Amino acid sequence: MPRGSKSDPTESGVLVYPKLPVPEPRRQSEPRMPKGSRGKKLPLIAGGALVAGMVLGFLVRPSIKPDGRVAQLEEQAAESAKAADVQKQRADELATQTSAASAKEKELKTQLDLAKKAQTQLADKAKDAEKKAKEADAVQAKLKAAVDKSSGSVSREGDEIRLQLVDKVLFKVGDDQLTDRGKAVLAKVAAALKDMPDKQIWVQGHTDDTPIFVPPPPPAPKKPAKGPPPPKPAPPVIKFATNWELSAARALTVVHYLQDTAKLDPSRLAALAFGQYRPVSRSNKAANRRIEIVLYPHRAVIEKK
Repeated sequence: MPRGSKSDPTESGVLVYPKLPVPEPRRQSEPRMPKGSRGKKLPLIAGGALVAGMVLGFLVRPSIKPDGRVAQLEEQAAESAKAADVQKQRADELATQTSAASAKEKELKTQLDLAKKAQTQLADKAKDAEKKAKEADAVQAKLKAAVDKSSGSVSREGDEIRLQLVDKVLFKVGDDQLTDRGKAVLAKVAAALKDMPDKQIWVQGHTDDTPIFVPPPPPAPKKPAKGPPPPKPAPPVIKFATNWELSAARALTVVHYLQDTAKLDPSRLAALAFGQYRPVSRSNKAANRRIEIVLYPHRAVIEKK
């Protein structure tokens, strides 16, 4: 290779390129392009390029085929959106079911609390009823010990305890005054009643349906032949007009004995008359003639201020 060529290396092995020609400065006599004409040509060039691009795009467009992956991705996106809607509906249904289950659980808990409360109340009532039954049994035992079979009997109905006393033991026929035996029986009964301060004592008078006997008036004396006529005889004294009065008088007699003689609290006492209208037998009139002492749970009496 000749030494004067571009690829000739120097003796040190370094390639030495020839110097490039330097253009000569423009002569002042040469005319320059005006600045305004250069600015006018740039929009024309840009507009032409835009038009050429649009023509080229119009010509090339039919030859570009759509990408199948775009349609596949769009289908997958639609399926994903549909699946998301289904999941949202399921989530909404689960939320509704959860809310309903929570409300049902709350309702069941309320019912359970009410059932427990009712069970507790029933247990308390059962204990109270058992206690009252034991107390009633004790009262019956005391009253039965105060009377024998010939003078009376004791029975119970709910909270009521009834002591039935035979009328002929307490009173004479058609009378309201206590006999000696009647006073002795009532003394034993009153002693038992003093041990029952929580009981009210209602004394009820009963009779049979036999009308009260009213004696006929005495015959008028004969008028003497001479002198003034004799005075008319006094009519017989009628103590009880009907069985109402007799039953009321006997009940009051027993109440007065319990208050005045036995010294029971009068706020616990009451006298009632039923006459012949509360019979216990249709055939045995003697059973209907009776005094009943009925014991009820004590009710507090309002004190007057």
